Amino acid sequence: MSLLNFIKSRQFFVSLFLAVVIFLALGFIALQSLGIFTKHGDEIALPNLGKMTIEQATEKLDEQGLELIVLDTVDFDKNYPPFTIVYQDPVSNSKVKEGRKIYVKLNAKGFSSVRLPNLNDRTLRHAVAAIEAMGLQKGEVRYEPHLAKDVVIQVEQSGRILRAGDKVQKNSKIDFVVGDGMLGFKVEQDTINDEFEDIAPAVDSIF
Repeated sequence: MSLLNFIKSRQFFVSLFLAVVIFLALGFIALQSLGIFTKHGDEIALPNLGKMTIEQATEKLDEQGLELIVLDTVDFDKNYPPFTIVYQDPVSNSKVKEGRKIYVKLNAKGFSSVRLPNLNDRTLRHAVAAIEAMGLQKGEVRYEPHLAKDVVIQVEQSGRILRAGDKVQKNSKIDFVVGDGMLGFKVEQDTINDEFEDIAPAVDSIF
């Protein structure tokens, strides 16, 4: 049988049909197998791990076939209990596949300490900006007689005088003693009063 006659024959079309069916069947089986191995379409909504301990988060993720990885400890956040999760990646409600690693960061045990810079002779505004940049808070401000107005004379905390280099806890309050700018005026006024008292008897004697 010539090639042309075979192509026109019924046997050729039957063979071609069977080949197409087999090809499609093999392709379908391959796609199904790939879906099984990659868990295609089988995604998990990641829970919110915020404020959980490592033990609680590990147990929660184990139930879903996920792995917890602790990256680091961050500065203490008063809105979270110590040693609980404050950050997670991916974020909660993200769609992830089984076996995915979830990265977290923990809250520190408490506020860390910082060394106080030299704040004396600075203006109150600059001194407050300096401590706030370090994570400290402005406390009470008390004015005392001094030549310069609004210049820091002394730094205190809970009645204790602080000096440059002293350690203070972050988020704590720092009190300031600042000048009222009235010392020179008071000295001049006192001098005038004294001079007036000295010449007053002489003036009275004239009259």
